[in-house]
Amino acid sequence: MSPVPPSRRGACPAFLAPMETGDGLVLRLFPADGALTFAQLSGIAQAARVLGNGMMEVTARGSLQVRGLRAETVEPLRERIIALGVTPRLGHAIDLSPLSGLDPTEMADARPLARRIRDGISGLEERFGPKVSVVIDGGGAISLDGRKADVRLKARRGQGDAVWTVAVGGGPAVFGSGAEAAEHAVHALTRLAALGRRARSTDLPGCGDTTDAIDTPPAPPLGRIPLADTTFAFGIGLPFGAGEAALFAALAAAAETAGARDLRPAPERTLLATGLHATGVEAFAAAAEQLGCIVAPKDPRAFVAACPGAPACASAHFPARELAPQVASVLAPLLDGTVSVHLSACTKGCAHPAPTTLAFVGMDCGVALVHEGAPSKATGPARPVEQLVEELRALAATPRAAGETGRDLIRRIDAARLWARRDQMQSTIGT
Repeated sequence: MSPVPPSRRGACPAFLAPMETGDGLVLRLFPADGALTFAQLSGIAQAARVLGNGMMEVTARGSLQVRGLRAETVEPLRERIIALGVTPRLGHAIDLSPLSGLDPTEMADARPLARRIRDGISGLEERFGPKVSVVIDGGGAISLDGRKADVRLKARRGQGDAVWTVAVGGGPAVFGSGAEAAEHAVHALTRLAALGRRARSTDLPGCGDTTDAIDTPPAPPLGRIPLADTTFAFGIGLPFGAGEAALFAALAAAAETAGARDLRPAPERTLLATGLHATGVEAFAAAAEQLGCIVAPKDPRAFVAACPGAPACASAHFPARELAPQVASVLAPLLDGTVSVHLSACTKGCAHPAPTTLAFVGMDCGVALVHEGAPSKATGPARPVEQLVEELRALAATPRAAGETGRDLIRRIDAARLWARRDQMQSTIGT
């Protein structure tokens, strides 16, 4: 069977261009400085209740989303956000750690490099496609390895100042100083802009994809993170990246009560409260846990990404987020930090564009499996959605050898082939 093509717009639900989906319009917000005050987050939550359907999300790339808007409520929402004093990031994404400049373990502060690149491509923004992105990873407590990027810059330790590597698409990395890295990135982006708005870095000569395999998935930034000013950040996860607006307002209140400085949307669908002292860390962690958030790195929900699914998304073939708690529960024995799971209700893979260990992909009104790949690689067979949880329960119950990780077991039994063989067996029985 072949996939039913999803409604692919080649766009993201940006601040100035919300995207239509099954439950209305979706508006995406990333604060220009990465941080939100408690009043700002609470105010956005209030606006989401009044102007949207009351659902909010933190994305895998660390943006905040408001769902269920109508055409006539988009501009009032933008006006409220601006009135709250939030400056949204506009233009193309240049992603950094939300703790850049605060993290004592980072090899370099990525912010000056981001400014150089932003200045270098000024005036070219209208010539890029909306999904073109740059990732600048200065090292430190928060890994950005799980983010797909057209241009990726990463700090390496040198004898003096940090050395930066620059990779364009799947092409080879080059090394240089901060100034050289910025120049190389701007040159690549300028070449990309010349190809038009549909172009991505893989369209540049010598920059195609090199592999679909994945390494160990990056850990979500959960728990206590020491900061350079002797305070702490504490990361909490939103269950599958979403919650009602009341949850976000309650988290803002809890962070303020605990003595935090601000809240920062962060990678892998998390929020960071920064500026906490030791007692405040404990207070905020307890409050977040009581609210149903993920506070422990070993929580199985931390390793499962899920898009909204049906009926919220018009492209969805199954209710991904509704199934996600059951999937996390039954797969818990395998979710040991070596396995990442993605419930993608169509082949677009919005909740986690990068490859995962297991991607369950909606197509042909069923679910297909991609082992160590992205949802876009799904080809079938598609199994009935109703069988998914029980199939995963059987997988998780498979005996493991001594020292065998969850990922090792999945490789050993060849889950993708097993998925296909069972489908073929059932088809034979049915005839």
